[in-house]
Amino acid sequence: MNKQMKNLMLVLVIALLLAACGGVETASAPEVIVTEEPASVPEPVAVSDPVEDIPTTVPSDGADSEQFSKYIGLNYPPSPEGLTEVFSMLIQDKEDYSLMMVLEGGNKMLWLSKITHYDTDGSAYWEVKDVLALSNLEAGLTLLPDGCFLNGVRDNEILVAGKNGTIRLAWRANTMFGKFEAIPADGITCNSDKAVNIT
Repeated sequence: MNKQMKNLMLVLVIALLLAACGGVETASAPEVIVTEEPASVPEPVAVSDPVEDIPTTVPSDGADSEQFSKYIGLNYPPSPEGLTEVFSMLIQDKEDYSLMMVLEGGNKMLWLSKITHYDTDGSAYWEVKDVLALSNLEAGLTLLPDGCFLNGVRDNEILVAGKNGTIRLAWRANTMFGKFEAIPADGITCNSDKAVNIT
């Protein structure tokens, strides 16, 4: 058997193996489903938006970012006048970090805070490490601040914003660096009983 015939047979064998295995395809981004909606929504909504429409970065609005950056480094309690707490929660397995949604007038923001100390009564005092502006996000989003999995593994630092059963934005509340980081929604699923309407 000459060399050209051997090469042809090798190509045919590889082609048959690929055909048997389903060929070579580029993996497409999996759909990511928000499996729980806030109590104000009558029932969960099926996924209807294609994954290609899911943005993977946080829209930036310099005015909002500058406006809210003044809170980074803030120690509380007490909170400054004019702020209203919408909700707060500890980040599971990161007991010295919390998320708190805060309303300033009509603007919403999310604080990533770390405990600085406890007073003699055992009350915690916090420092704001980073602020995520929520006012400039698209209308109708729901925040799921916990209960998320990345590729099937629970990740307590991940939080997402979803709409119509589809994750639209995802962040990591990175407790190692004390920062919110925009991350791709690929591979993320969430099931949370703490869903909060953003807008």
